[in-house]
Amino acid sequence: MSTRKQVGSSDNHHDPTLEPGFEAALRELRHQALHLEERGATRAAVTLYDAIRIARAGGLQCEEHATS
Repeated sequence: MSTRKQVGSSDNHHDPTLEPGFEAALRELRHQALHLEERGATRAAVTLYDAIRIARAGGLQCEEHATS
Protein backbone atom coordinates (compact mmCIF):
# COMPACT_ATOMS: atom_id res chain seq x y z
CA MET A 1 0.00 0.00 0.00
CA SER A 2 1.07 3.56 -0.56
CA THR A 3 1.73 6.00 2.24
CA ARG A 4 -0.35 9.09 2.92
CA LYS A 5 0.97 12.45 1.86
CA GLN A 6 1.32 15.06 4.58
CA VAL A 7 -0.94 18.12 4.29
CA GLY A 8 2.01 20.50 4.04
CA SER A 9 3.81 18.39 1.46
CA SER A 10 5.28 20.11 -1.58
CA ASP A 11 4.01 17.18 -3.66
CA ASN A 12 0.98 18.31 -5.68
CA HIS A 13 -0.63 14.87 -6.13
CA HIS A 14 -4.35 14.74 -5.45
CA ASP A 15 -5.12 13.37 -1.98
CA PRO A 16 -8.77 12.25 -1.72
CA THR A 17 -8.51 12.11 2.07
CA LEU A 18 -8.44 15.91 2.06
CA GLU A 19 -11.75 16.20 0.20
CA PRO A 20 -14.83 17.38 2.11
CA GLY A 21 -17.08 14.46 2.89
CA PHE A 22 -14.37 11.79 2.75
CA GLU A 23 -14.78 10.84 6.41
CA ALA A 24 -18.58 11.00 6.12
CA ALA A 25 -18.45 8.60 3.17
CA LEU A 26 -16.25 6.17 5.10
CA ARG A 27 -18.61 6.38 8.09
CA GLU A 28 -21.52 5.55 5.77
CA LEU A 29 -19.65 2.55 4.36
CA ARG A 30 -19.02 1.35 7.91
CA HIS A 31 -22.69 1.86 8.75
CA GLN A 32 -23.72 -0.22 5.74
CA ALA A 33 -21.19 -2.91 6.70
CA LEU A 34 -22.82 -3.13 10.14
CA HIS A 35 -26.22 -3.66 8.49
CA LEU A 36 -24.74 -6.40 6.32
CA GLU A 37 -23.32 -8.12 9.39
CA GLU A 38 -26.71 -7.97 11.10
CA ARG A 39 -28.28 -9.68 8.07
CA GLY A 40 -25.63 -12.39 8.11
CA ALA A 41 -23.76 -11.16 5.04
CA THR A 42 -20.38 -11.36 6.75
CA ARG A 43 -18.28 -11.66 3.57
CA ALA A 44 -19.86 -8.53 2.08
CA ALA A 45 -19.31 -6.64 5.35
CA VAL A 46 -15.65 -7.68 5.46
CA THR A 47 -15.25 -6.45 1.88
CA LEU A 48 -16.56 -3.02 2.90
CA TYR A 49 -14.29 -2.93 5.97
CA ASP A 50 -11.33 -3.80 3.75
CA ALA A 51 -12.28 -1.03 1.31
CA ILE A 52 -12.37 1.46 4.19
CA ARG A 53 -8.89 0.40 5.33
CA ILE A 54 -7.55 0.68 1.78
CA ALA A 55 -9.07 4.15 1.34
CA ARG A 56 -7.62 5.37 4.65
CA ALA A 57 -4.19 4.03 3.66
CA GLY A 58 -4.24 6.03 0.43
CA GLY A 59 -5.22 3.25 -1.97
CA LEU A 60 -3.45 0.26 -3.39
CA GLN A 61 -0.12 0.66 -5.12
CA CYS A 62 -0.36 -0.71 -8.64
CA GLU A 63 1.27 -0.09 -12.03
CA GLU A 64 -1.58 2.12 -13.24
CA HIS A 65 -1.10 4.52 -10.31
CA ALA A 66 2.69 4.40 -10.13
CA THR A 67 4.45 7.75 -10.11
CA SER A 68 8.00 8.28 -11.21
